[in-house]
Amino acid sequence: MKMKLFYTLLACLLTFGASAQQNLQYSQYIFNGMAINPAYTGSKNTINLNAFYRYQWTGVEGAPTIKSFTVDGAPTHEQLGLGLELTQYKAGAYSKFSAYANAAAKLPVSEDGVLSLGVAAGLVQHTIDGTQFGISNDPSIPPGKDNTIKPNVKLGLYYHTQRFYAGVSTSELVQYEEQMQIDQETNFYFTSGYVFDLGTFVKVKPSVLLKDNFKAPTSIDLNTFVLLDDKLWLGGSYRTSANIFYDSPADMALYKRTAFAFIAELQVQKTLRIGYAYDKMLNDMRGFHTHEVSVGYNFANPRKEASKIISPQYF
Repeated sequence: MKMKLFYTLLACLLTFGASAQQNLQYSQYIFNGMAINPAYTGSKNTINLNAFYRYQWTGVEGAPTIKSFTVDGAPTHEQLGLGLELTQYKAGAYSKFSAYANAAAKLPVSEDGVLSLGVAAGLVQHTIDGTQFGISNDPSIPPGKDNTIKPNVKLGLYYHTQRFYAGVSTSELVQYEEQMQIDQETNFYFTSGYVFDLGTFVKVKPSVLLKDNFKAPTSIDLNTFVLLDDKLWLGGSYRTSANIFYDSPADMALYKRTAFAFIAELQVQKTLRIGYAYDKMLNDMRGFHTHEVSVGYNFANPRKEASKIISPQYF
């Protein structure tokens, strides 16, 4: 009982200290840009279903888990993408559920370049289950589940060609006067990548992601992937922090969550793909490991030619 209480409190403390500053962390966002940028919605001109499950810090009772489901496409017009994003996050006694409706306007700006402006509007529910603490007669702990539901908005810009992409986005734009510790700060993202040919069989895609709220060190992901025969992605991501826009205090170790992720995705069929990521912490939390699995399915828009789904999609 004492160990369960300890791990529950640990998970909650780490969640309130970290998640309130930065948004939820994925390793396989590189295969589904809508997770960080609403302007990515409908960019593939097919209908896409994606499901993620992330189990963080395996072996720790009450450790964070993330479940996510997204669907997007351009059902009525190639210049308008629509999507839906559902996410469930749980860590100990704390859980968060969000539902966002996405829309992106796509403007061709060159022969193969498209610039998209996206917006996502939705509701976010925060829940604290006081029964998980195993403590009674404490007025600071709710006797049951304490829920709050608040609307919020995301915005993004996304430019891509067949080989290059770049995007900027922001989340949690609505900040409330009665801000709770579990409410997240507004976060800003920049991401970019390019695909190089190393022959007819091998392609390489380096990319970068910067995430910042200007109240903590900038989170940086440096990624490199190899694509074999347009079917198998193999690569990794190095995640660290740096003082780019923020002069960190002496407790920099609290923010510097350095890690390396091994990531793979297999195109099982032309319409089905599966992915896996293994995160290895490289700092004082090196004893904790994280697993993440994903499944994606895409099919042709019934208003378009089915053959369009055959072409490889690198972003």
